[in-house]
Amino acid sequence: MHIGLSTELITEYLPVLSSSPLFRDLSEDQLRNFLIAPNLTIANIKKNSFIAIAGDPMEGIGILLKGHAHLTRENVLGQRTIMTDLTPSAMFGEAILFTDMPNWPATIQTTEDSTVLFVPKAAFTTSFNNCDACQVQILTNLLHDMSEKALALTRKVHYLSLKGMRERIFAYFDDLYTYQKQNPIRLPHNRQEMADVLNVSRTSLSRELGRLQDEKIIEFEGKKVKLLDVKAINEYSF
Repeated sequence: MHIGLSTELITEYLPVLSSSPLFRDLSEDQLRNFLIAPNLTIANIKKNSFIAIAGDPMEGIGILLKGHAHLTRENVLGQRTIMTDLTPSAMFGEAILFTDMPNWPATIQTTEDSTVLFVPKAAFTTSFNNCDACQVQILTNLLHDMSEKALALTRKVHYLSLKGMRERIFAYFDDLYTYQKQNPIRLPHNRQEMADVLNVSRTSLSRELGRLQDEKIIEFEGKKVKLLDVKAINEYSF
């Protein structure tokens, strides 16, 4: 783990950091000024290793600089549900940063070699190197991202509140259709990951997707799905 960011590391990851929701609308000079703070750390994490484990103390919010990871939760039966896909520039952990006991509420595991920037609470509560405008913008960005993720969590609850598997699949497809604004839609998950997102078994999911294709409601096109009956799918819109 590297303590603080060298000029070389800042330059290497500046394009990714510039696209992070935490640093939206900051100039390059403002971002560089923030990144020289000595309490920032970078960690390199191997594939299939843990960035965080539910219940462990939290050292600061994370920003994925390189790689890919899943934020997951497990129930008492050991069934895993994927809550979020993390790709470069994604931020995680901000919802609990200012709680009295900031422990990770979920487990985050890499799916490929990854690099993470950790930003501790102190980075938000101390002076931003005499840059008041930077501080206001970054804190505004932090609140905006927390609001967006609260909405995403509500959408996830919507999936799980639907009793039938077909209804959950329809709600999932409708969200992708609304977000991507295209048909066919691109599937961001493989079959097992999709089953985890919807909290169903992979076998049952595959069987139901086969039925939907046989009934001419959807049609698979490689890693994309064409929605042939959008009206039926929209019925379970969030």
